[in-house]
Amino acid sequence: MSPAVSAHRPVIEAGPGTIRRLCCGTGTVADDDMSEIIGAALGAIDDQVALVGGRPVAVGSLWCAALRSLNCGSPDAQKTMVLVHPSWWPSSRVGMVTAAAETLADDLLVRPRSWLLRQASDAEPEATVVVEIAERLVVITGAPRHNQVVAIPRRAKPHSVAEEVATVIAGMTRDMTAVVLIDAPGTVADAPALATSIAGAVRSSGRTVVEIDDARLTRLARSALDEPSEPRCTASVGGVRSRARMLGGLAAAAVVLTVSSLGVSTVATGGRRGVLTTDKPPEKVETAPTTFLVEGRVALTVPANWPTQRVVAGPGSARVQVTSPSDPEVALHVTQSPVAGETLSGTAERLKHAIDAEPAGVFVDFNPSGISVGRPAVTYREVRAGHQVRWTVLLDGPVRISVGCQSRPGDEDAVRDVCEQAVRSAHAIG
Repeated sequence: MSPAVSAHRPVIEAGPGTIRRLCCGTGTVADDDMSEIIGAALGAIDDQVALVGGRPVAVGSLWCAALRSLNCGSPDAQKTMVLVHPSWWPSSRVGMVTAAAETLADDLLVRPRSWLLRQASDAEPEATVVVEIAERLVVITGAPRHNQVVAIPRRAKPHSVAEEVATVIAGMTRDMTAVVLIDAPGTVADAPALATSIAGAVRSSGRTVVEIDDARLTRLARSALDEPSEPRCTASVGGVRSRARMLGGLAAAAVVLTVSSLGVSTVATGGRRGVLTTDKPPEKVETAPTTFLVEGRVALTVPANWPTQRVVAGPGSARVQVTSPSDPEVALHVTQSPVAGETLSGTAERLKHAIDAEPAGVFVDFNPSGISVGRPAVTYREVRAGHQVRWTVLLDGPVRISVGCQSRPGDEDAVRDVCEQAVRSAHAIG
């Protein structure tokens, strides 16, 4: 169990689906203006500017306003604060929220959501697995000592996702007495139903499951603080304020920047995914450590020991480059763009138009309806001095994801496995 937290610290839930004070209860409903600000703060967390009421607003000031609204009317309420964020959030998101909270709290404690969820288990940390459900993915956190984290996209039907989660858990721990904690936030679409499916799949392997809904999460927060129930509070900013005044104050802090965020959180995967069996867990396969890389609103799996950098100069679009430590010509390139409403055929037309404007021979083998590791994609090859890059362009909801797999000419095997893993795992996140 984690060290006790001193009393009178309000526990703030910052994501995945809302921003609220847990120790005030779960029945609080924010007014329309504050609901819009909370939604904008969460939706634009990877950006530095958001549009609220048609005005550009600094995202940091949105988070300050959202957090300030949770003081329950007490002037001393936010001198201390415990901020709980989704465990899978990259450092860029945690840094954004922490910076906002530090402007309000003299004594701030920032903890991953798994820290609070683990309060529901009497088992040792090494025998506890935490499952967090978000809009676009399910994140499984194993033993803290091994830093085991696996993310599964919510692209398939709930039953299939549940089986894949159960398979990963079986690969993480052979201890049949392990406790699996499943987080089911009511603010995430279909999370309670998916949690029930996951619980059924995990229980069928003989493991103990604890489902944690919003009410139970609130009780865990109160228990962690070791304090009695508090009066419920409503979300407001210093009492009743007009929409114009609120948005006007926020807009005063607006800035115009176009740099996207980059965050990396470590993942050590040790099990093979496959069909869940109830008689025994799947065979554990030793694999190279991987990293769960988050670039803006895209996440994918890359090798843990490959250095990551942002490339904004030279040929091609601004991108994140993940390079082999043993060969600088072996690398992955990742770009992402919001393309709400775009189809794959529309993507192909845009890319073909851009390619036709480039010198002949630079972009070749263009396929507007290709398949890459089983996923529909636009594919083509970029030829540069000393290396080539095979590009796979995917659509996942409103996001276009481009994964480039770089190798020396004639040596595609050097990047093949890493490339397939990146393309297979690339997905948009909420």
